[in-house]
Amino acid sequence: MRTHHAIFKEMGFAARPGRLPEAVLYSLARTASLLVRELSQVYQRFGLTAASFNLLMLLKHGADPEAMTQQTIGKRLVVSPSDMTGLIDRLEKKGFVQRLPGKDRRSKLLRITPKGAKLLDEVWPRHLEMVQRLVGSVGQREAPQLVLGLAQLRMSVA
Repeated sequence: MRTHHAIFKEMGFAARPGRLPEAVLYSLARTASLLVRELSQVYQRFGLTAASFNLLMLLKHGADPEAMTQQTIGKRLVVSPSDMTGLIDRLEKKGFVQRLPGKDRRSKLLRITPKGAKLLDEVWPRHLEMVQRLVGSVGQREAPQLVLGLAQLRMSVA
């Protein structure tokens, strides 16, 4: 059986010739779901979700703090505006983020609080351990190719 047919078998489908594009998409989606599930176990121990961890990371380490509005972060994290509002509300209630006035009345800048930064410092070592465990099987030669291929796929969607 050809390599790209393995994803069909893994998902319980009969392998069908000429389905490489579907195999790529299914493989990517299944892999992403499995990775998020594993990483979420780490975040849950700290009262976070994958989305809240990523939001805090972006607020703490983002390249342009003045651009950290709810709308901008929502686009970067691929979160709907209503989900973004709920996510921020929960993090704000826990004292991990704060909303500040933006350039106009409709925009709010987001900032990580010292409490949120401290939480990230606690989560980070466990996050790195899990990332190493999950991605350790990808070889040094294959990793850059994988990153490039995924970037090409994202560019076709953007």
